[in-house]
Amino acid sequence: MTGLEAALWGLLGSGVAEALNLSASMRPTGPRRRWRWPWSSPADRPVVLVAIALRLFAGFGLTAALGTSDQLPNATAALAAGLAAPLIVARFFQSIPLTEPGAQQRPDTALPTTREPSDRLGLPAPESGGSDGAR
Repeated sequence: MTGLEAALWGLLGSGVAEALNLSASMRPTGPRRRWRWPWSSPADRPVVLVAIALRLFAGFGLTAALGTSDQLPNATAALAAGLAAPLIVARFFQSIPLTEPGAQQRPDTALPTTREPSDRLGLPAPESGGSDGAR
């Protein structure tokens, strides 16, 4: 697969991701509400459209780079890379420290720690002691 073919598949994947994102942001919030554009005023429209274009370009560029370096074996992989491109780029930039050399960095707290399933659901933790309460 050439870099251009991979880039086009990635652009399609990014387009699918953006279509789903746009659909979710346009969805009515109540039973009597209508579908609406994701901008609140006409002045916001160019900002939203530029953000969409940049995310499409990220999918195009990332899959072009992966395809040129033979990291994508087929069209499905290129489509998946295009779908995930905004997340991949965001994680990449989160890994770059934003402080000057020699400055003290604070610990990275972007990723949550793993917890027990009962903790996530707000349920009480299971009691340990071997007794199930049955007599």
